[in-house]
Amino acid sequence: MIPFLYNVAQAYYKQFGQEVSNFTFVFPNRRAGLFFQKYLSEIARKPIFSPEILTIADLFSRLSGLNTADRIEQLFMLYNIYKRASGSLETFDEFLFWGEMLLNDFDDVDKYMVDAEQLFSNIQDLKEIDAGFSYLTEEQITAIRRFWSSFIPVGESDRKKEFLEMWQVLFELYTSLRNELREKGLAYEGMIFREVAEQAKAKLDLKIPFERIVFVGLNGHSKSEEELLKYLQNRGVADFYWDYSSSLVKDSDNKASFFIDKNKLFFPSQLSLEPEALEMEKPVLEVIGIPSVVGQAKYVHSILKTLIEEEQIMSPDKALKTALVLPDENLLLPTLYSIPEEIDKINVTMGYGLVNSSIAGLMDHVFELQRNIRIVSGNPGYYYRFVLSILNHRYITRVAGDEVVRLRTDIIKYNKILVSVEELSIHPLLSLIFKPLEHWSDTASYLRDILALLERSLSLSRLEKTDDDTSTRSIDMECEFIIEYYKTINKMEDALKNVDAEMSVDTYFKLLKKLIVGITVPFSGEPLSGLQVMGVLETRALDFDNLIMLSMNEGIFPMKKGANSFIPYNLRKGFGLPTYEHQDSIFAYHFYRLINRAKRIYLLYDTRTEGLQGGEVSRYFYQLKHLYPNMFDIRERLAVYEVSSNESISISIPKTPQIIGKLSAFLTGERSLSASSINMYLDCPLQFYFSVVERMQEEDEIAETIEASTFGSIFHSVMEWLYQPLQGKLVTADLLHKMAKDDRLLTEMTERSFAENYFKANKIKRLTGQNFLTGEVLKRYIQKVLATDAKLTPFIYVESEKRIAVNYTLPSGRTVSLKGFIDRIDEVRGHTRIIDYKTGKGVLTFKNMEHLFDKDAKDRPKAVMQVFMYAHLYMLEYPTVVLEPGIYYLRNLFDSSFSPSVEHKPTRTDKDIITDFSGLREEFKEHFESCLEEIFSIDTSFTQTTTGKPCEWCNFTNICKK
Repeated sequence: MIPFLYNVAQAYYKQFGQEVSNFTFVFPNRRAGLFFQKYLSEIARKPIFSPEILTIADLFSRLSGLNTADRIEQLFMLYNIYKRASGSLETFDEFLFWGEMLLNDFDDVDKYMVDAEQLFSNIQDLKEIDAGFSYLTEEQITAIRRFWSSFIPVGESDRKKEFLEMWQVLFELYTSLRNELREKGLAYEGMIFREVAEQAKAKLDLKIPFERIVFVGLNGHSKSEEELLKYLQNRGVADFYWDYSSSLVKDSDNKASFFIDKNKLFFPSQLSLEPEALEMEKPVLEVIGIPSVVGQAKYVHSILKTLIEEEQIMSPDKALKTALVLPDENLLLPTLYSIPEEIDKINVTMGYGLVNSSIAGLMDHVFELQRNIRIVSGNPGYYYRFVLSILNHRYITRVAGDEVVRLRTDIIKYNKILVSVEELSIHPLLSLIFKPLEHWSDTASYLRDILALLERSLSLSRLEKTDDDTSTRSIDMECEFIIEYYKTINKMEDALKNVDAEMSVDTYFKLLKKLIVGITVPFSGEPLSGLQVMGVLETRALDFDNLIMLSMNEGIFPMKKGANSFIPYNLRKGFGLPTYEHQDSIFAYHFYRLINRAKRIYLLYDTRTEGLQGGEVSRYFYQLKHLYPNMFDIRERLAVYEVSSNESISISIPKTPQIIGKLSAFLTGERSLSASSINMYLDCPLQFYFSVVERMQEEDEIAETIEASTFGSIFHSVMEWLYQPLQGKLVTADLLHKMAKDDRLLTEMTERSFAENYFKANKIKRLTGQNFLTGEVLKRYIQKVLATDAKLTPFIYVESEKRIAVNYTLPSGRTVSLKGFIDRIDEVRGHTRIIDYKTGKGVLTFKNMEHLFDKDAKDRPKAVMQVFMYAHLYMLEYPTVVLEPGIYYLRNLFDSSFSPSVEHKPTRTDKDIITDFSGLREEFKEHFESCLEEIFSIDTSFTQTTTGKPCEWCNFTNICKK
């Protein structure tokens, strides 16, 4: 295989010898120029001066007297022109999106030398098209007519009117922007191209500082590039070499051939290249589907290992013939980590995007923080999610470790949804980050201060490392990214000095992010030695024996991207501007040219179907498979992970001596069992083991909304405080109705309970937002409880939240420590009533005692078991009382027939309201003690639930896989 660039270098050196040093060679990119220089030195076999190497953009810049204007400066100039031309009151923040789009369109208009006045004219009569556009082809005129015919008449369509209003000022924007830039000696790239091309078209005497210009490996041209090529050809100083040897590229049915005929006809080569020998052996094309993005990068390891074993890669020079091509540049780092150690030299041509660095990630969190600053009672604060994102970043934990841990703990412990600036200012770095920005002009110094302190802190930590510590290299790289980010901020500040800017802080961040996206930090290395890792556009004009192409999914390669343009498709097509078909042909050429001289081609793609990702391999593979099946040895396979599909194994935890030791804490009084933990055991013994015995629990986190348990605590406290003044007194209906109507009292109690149970703060504050709504719902529940209580008056209120603590002796002789809280105790008509509040919905009936303790029952009445347990333990202290249990299900309160009484309902028709628990106590005691004996029995294991019902809300489903 003779590389295309080698062939060109060989032809020129053979014809001109050392005189080739006087010529200028123009390539699609600088990488191609480096390879050309390498081949030329190999052919010459002696030292010679290198010819000048340029890209097409370099050539236009040389021939123009204008400098390229900064993109941000262009945006502000265009905005000011737009305000003058349209009289719009639109802010720069609102204009930014349109401004970016218009600059792209103006660039295309100039590169393709479109008559801007005709393009942006408002066609009122279709006859105007026939009169004024005669220089266009019939196909182009048809496309223009198709667009304007849909707009005439405009009628009542508001959208059409808005479009036409904007369309009418575009030509003024275009001409004014060009004039203002020219006055400053500046231009955008398309403007530079057009100026040079128009001089060339007018046959003006361009000062060409080159003896001969050789264009190598180009393909698709804009109109302005084409005019310059014609001019240089007519001057007799230009030569052209096209890489069109591939039969696939030459196939007229292939989109890759779009530019061939025109280029070969108008720009022929002066020298003949050496014919390429036909390979007798078909190239191997292996297509590998992998159900993972990163998995593709990992699979690269095995491919490279195979190439090493087959001696395709034996040395850095051999590795130079192997390329890893990444259409998705986010795979760069995973791919680099997957390269075998045997390949010691790697050349990464694409650099690493600053946007993917850790410092860019931290700055994104800072941007979100400043965008979402909140002012409460005149004091600035930050939403906890954005605060925690910053506190959890590794740079912050490294620099302000102890302070960060304490701050994070306090935010979670005290459930701080909004964190004040004062609370966050406990370390110099945190004081810099959590400083409110009042104006966009303060942003540059704000960000620079943060970056400078970070860089100093990381540099100091590097000095503390030993010389042989590999982490010092990582710190060096991180410092380099920070410095690059710092430079970018300075660059943006310089650009904004020249404009009369007025924008929000948010817009400043958007502009900065646009700059960051375009910044890459180059990797140091030998460019002409070792394995080549590159993006698609960097492969232009280069050839490799071994190609490994990742992300070969439809939509990634070729890229599926809608045109971000204000100019409608039909007008773009009509005036010869590039459309998606143009892009399709360029990508097709890149692909088919690249695989032309390769011997082994590996195409890796992601098989997963997620969101918009269809898991479909690129169209190029289907074209090769169905249109050119005889040209390649095509092999298809899937690389899948071995995933076990066996059913989850039933888990049973036997009571080992260690577990018995933990359970003994409940027998010694060190710990106590509650009614809810016993209910948990009846629901699922394994959940009881994890939660109660081992004390496993979810990591604490901030609750933005009131969780059920917290809502219950808030409600219980309010009810206790409302009844507290009535302790030992007779409660009447009038008294409760008066209390329910006292909105001020209920509000005060609710706010106090929120402060104590949710905010965990001493200071009581007014509820706002979602908390206010929750408070209002809570007050409705309280009013309903008071209304229900009023129906049961008169009664004497005894106490609330009575603590029960009992050392309970079982028939086996074990003594179990039990605890509980009775929500409320009343005396009603000689009976003692104990009440349990439940915040949800539920049943107040039970079939029999076995039903209360049946672990296989899905509908087991847990609340009844709990209130019966309280009644049983209460009667240990007060054995003579007539005890009446009751349950207030808050969500059932709004049912007109609601009653808090517990009912024994052995059959559908029979029911008995429990007004005296003593008749059921012995039977309850028998089942209750049997349950406790089972919990502490050595012979009984902790097993999974049989019903699956408790799994719906269980925190341990990831462990047991039930």
